[in-house]
Amino acid sequence: VEALRMLPGAWFVAAEEGMEEMVRELVGKGAEVDAEDGEGRTALTVALVFGQEAAARALLEAGAGVNAGTGRRPLHAAAERGMVEMLIELAGKGAEVDAEDKEGRTALTVALAFGQETAARALLEAGAGVYAGTGQRPLHGAAEGGMVEILRELVDKGADVEAEDGKGRTALMLALVFGQEAAARALLEAGAGVKAGTGRRPLHAAAKKGMVEMVREPGAFSASGI
Repeated sequence: VEALRMLPGAWFVAAEEGMEEMVRELVGKGAEVDAEDGEGRTALTVALVFGQEAAARALLEAGAGVNAGTGRRPLHAAAERGMVEMLIELAGKGAEVDAEDKEGRTALTVALAFGQETAARALLEAGAGVYAGTGQRPLHGAAEGGMVEILRELVDKGADVEAEDGKGRTALMLALVFGQEAAARALLEAGAGVKAGTGRRPLHAAAKKGMVEMVREPGAFSASGI
């Protein structure tokens, strides 16, 4: 423990390992609660990345910023982990629900991409935007995570099935890349184009995943207007 106190990165080690008392001690010794590591993460974000809820709460009590961090923010880490109570608490403390990470994803998109349905619903209740994100939108996350029910809800709310992510990929493309056949079918039913996207085309992904017949089915082409 003494050696830990001397390490330059002791603050982040304590957060990562969930050393709640060490966190409190370091705060008492003047540790900068919103200092960032090499990835632009604060200790609060690091604690949440590793699922260390007690350490995260100690950091919040010490005044850690819920919107701090030039890389990943606390809300994104909690979303990926599916830490619903923490998400609600962060939102209640003023966390920006539509803030983006370095990949242009909101916390909602992250929750969906990692299959965290309860977390995604908590974010939607907190006002997360269904169109938000300059990199990937929530529909892309739902497609990647195979979250069919929420995917359909997003489409019903007006999500653009042809919207592209930062790499020119549509939600259909991502569903196929990640082998999410049910999500791909739901998108085809919603009118997603088989030839859409300026990046890699859905048919290429379907071929790689052995799902060519699905995108060649008569219904798929008529539904997508091709």
